[in-house]
Amino acid sequence: MLTPDGIRLTRIRDTGTVVLRAIRFQVSRPLAGSIAYIVETEHTVQVFDERGTLIVEHAWPAPGAKYVGSGKRPGRRATL
Repeated sequence: MLTPDGIRLTRIRDTGTVVLRAIRFQVSRPLAGSIAYIVETEHTVQVFDERGTLIVEHAWPAPGAKYVGSGKRPGRRATL
């Protein structure tokens, strides 16, 4: 759904991703099922929560890309 001011409204999928222009962008798995607001700029895709807090910002990928990850390896992190 696209609002009049150009902000896209979507739900974060069970895998923690949102889909925009047939590209899956990793957001956050713990936020699965939440509403997200997507703002497209010339160089980036910004994802905000219902409060307007920026969750993640990704650069547009190269043409042909189908997935943009967080840049972090999956799994638990060791605490120091």
